Amino acid sequence: MILVKKKDTFATIVTKISILKMHSSYKKHLLLLSSLSIVLQFLSCSKPKEDYNFTAVAFTVPTRVPGEADEQTKEMIKRVVHTASKIDAKSAPFVLNNLKAASLARELEGLTGNKKVNTLFMYGIELLNIGKNEESITTLKEVLTAIEAINVPSKADKIFTVKKQLAIAYMRKAEQDNCLANHTNESCIIPISTKAQHVLKEGSQQAIVLLNELLAHNPNDYECQNLLNIAHMTLGQYPDKVPSQFRIPEAYFARSADFPHFTDIAMNLGVDDKKKAGGTCVDDFNGDGYLDIIAASWGFDDQIKYFENDKAGGFTDKTFNAGLKGVFGGKNLRHADYNNDGHMDFIILRGAWLHASGAIPNSLMRNNGDGTFTDVTIESGTYSLNPTQTAVWIDVNLDGWMDLFIANEWSPTKPSKSELFLNQADGTFKNIAIEARITATGYFKGVATGDVNNDMYPDLYLSNYNGLNTLYINTTEETGKPSFKIATKEAGVSNPIHSFPTWMFDYNNDGHEDIFVSGFSSAITPPSEMMIKNIKNNSVVDHRPLLYKNNGNGTFTEVSLQVNLNEPIATMGCNFGDLDNDGFLDFYLATGDPSYFSIVPNRMYRNVNGKAFEDVTFSGGFGHIQKGHAIGFGDMDYDGDQDIYAVMGGAFEGDVFGNLLFENPIGNKNNWINIVLEGKRSNRLAMGAKIIITIEENGKKRHIYHSVGTDASFGGNSIMAEIGLGKASIIKKIEIKWPHFSKEITVYENIKVNQTIKIIEGENTVQILNLPKTPFKTHSDMQHHNH
Repeated sequence: MILVKKKDTFATIVTKISILKMHSSYKKHLLLLSSLSIVLQFLSCSKPKEDYNFTAVAFTVPTRVPGEADEQTKEMIKRVVHTASKIDAKSAPFVLNNLKAASLARELEGLTGNKKVNTLFMYGIELLNIGKNEESITTLKEVLTAIEAINVPSKADKIFTVKKQLAIAYMRKAEQDNCLANHTNESCIIPISTKAQHVLKEGSQQAIVLLNELLAHNPNDYECQNLLNIAHMTLGQYPDKVPSQFRIPEAYFARSADFPHFTDIAMNLGVDDKKKAGGTCVDDFNGDGYLDIIAASWGFDDQIKYFENDKAGGFTDKTFNAGLKGVFGGKNLRHADYNNDGHMDFIILRGAWLHASGAIPNSLMRNNGDGTFTDVTIESGTYSLNPTQTAVWIDVNLDGWMDLFIANEWSPTKPSKSELFLNQADGTFKNIAIEARITATGYFKGVATGDVNNDMYPDLYLSNYNGLNTLYINTTEETGKPSFKIATKEAGVSNPIHSFPTWMFDYNNDGHEDIFVSGFSSAITPPSEMMIKNIKNNSVVDHRPLLYKNNGNGTFTEVSLQVNLNEPIATMGCNFGDLDNDGFLDFYLATGDPSYFSIVPNRMYRNVNGKAFEDVTFSGGFGHIQKGHAIGFGDMDYDGDQDIYAVMGGAFEGDVFGNLLFENPIGNKNNWINIVLEGKRSNRLAMGAKIIITIEENGKKRHIYHSVGTDASFGGNSIMAEIGLGKASIIKKIEIKWPHFSKEITVYENIKVNQTIKIIEGENTVQILNLPKTPFKTHSDMQHHNH
């Protein structure tokens, strides 16, 4: 037995704990000390004690020419460009379509007969992939004429294949002529409104002719059925002109539960960066308290974008001012403050889907605190050449420094293992994945972090596109060093096969974090086929998103059907937040796959009191049929409700579309609180902290649980805790469990609602942050116009 005195510093307490480790009663004493630590917290004055302060990593900001990247960043740009130049255009999927088209054009010279026709067909497809729709249509017509004029085996099937490609080429023409060249804020959102109907009609009209011919030949082609409905919608002819056997029932769109309609205002605010699939981070990157946007596209010449909140209802493109000129984006972005200097850093993830050609380095971008960023990948020790699109920032050992876990894509041609970079607290990292017993390999498309066993140490869930998923439980507290153990089988969380994005959240506010993992499409069952089959006969049981409810005992129960998640959805990007501020977390699923035929709506689900989810896709205006990728939730205009930023665009060089910013119209129909945490012994942003809020609503007490810094694997939410409170008029209690091995808990009582507050670890007072609302700039003339 030892005595902890009120005058003991934290360092003294830790020393006494270390002595106790020699005794078998260590855990019992540790619980006692934790309780005493809480008491000491309340006895302390509001000024931080000296032992709460740590020193951030010092660095020198490189000099640079205004508007240019610094030399250190330029050197990394050269390395990225060099490795990207080694991609094999013939074998690498989805990318370098211009090179592929040029190669096929050269091959066509001198070819004759069937070989020429086959190569010409591939050339027509590649023209479509680079966005040259008119040339693609001309080429595919030439192929069709050639096949119709000769006798070849399976001639009817070949004609069907070419006509189907020609139909999608016309649909792409319709999209470029209208959704891009004559864009409105309702373009490509189904059911298509009168405002979004096409002005230039030829593309859809020609597609309808071909689709009818195709369905006469094969009425069970579900992709053609889907396209026929959409084409008629664009002309204002749905449902009347769609043959009844192919029609999507109007009831399918009407079934969407009542929900306020969100409006896309990205075009008005200049944040509709038109590129391909990519990542985003929505957070405060310049330290003024307001949320900014970083957006990336995976193209090898796609400039990353940094949009700074101007605090006047808009955003300013500060990309070049920030020293990001020449930095091209990756498939995904993840942000944190890795050096504890109070400035938000981020990592760009590259090489996804490319197998051996994906040996392209990621980029760790340090925020210099002066409005600029520097690529510190090499000096930080995080340089590697493994294809990936998913990573998480976690404090593995709760030492107050954020570590980095990257789940890489293993394939026979590029057997990449995952990496766990342990923060050395000096600006560098060390890969300790093997020592930490992280050995599982897979084609990992998502990784989520959370604390599934409530020991405060972050656990990991890996989503595998080509196999079973993996749950790693953090055993650092048991072993005394950073380590994990696999607990997938006993937890019962290995499915689905062909899974993609994932996250951990407490969907039912029971104090235990649950696991969401979404299915994806396959070559056998493409997204639009999954959707149409399910609409007609509910016959698709695979590819549903799965929700694993945490039972609180190391096991989970899969409850997706019980909570109404019963539709197959090919999800790529996603994220969650509380759109209506009722205290229960809703989520957005961004959908599609690389194929141009995969035209399916993005989805939004509202959480109904933690008991079920209701689809509010169509009533809320979220049914966008462009390819959806990274999603970020955040209150960007400080009006108390979360807005949504969505990165759109597909895989091919020609599959570009503008990003979206959905303005939340709900406002203060329910109450809310924004909480900014600042760690002193914990990591600076307190990522991994748990916030438990106690409120009284309609005469009943309830708890709302929030984990700081956890979001979905393909997206980037604000790290600030944005928490809905329902009808509660006051917060009875806020309990903070700090993410440090001391496991300190602080409690604050009787806090007003509808405000932004800051809580600093080690202080017993709450700071009020006076951040005025900044209503979004809007234009009343959001009509058709060139853009």
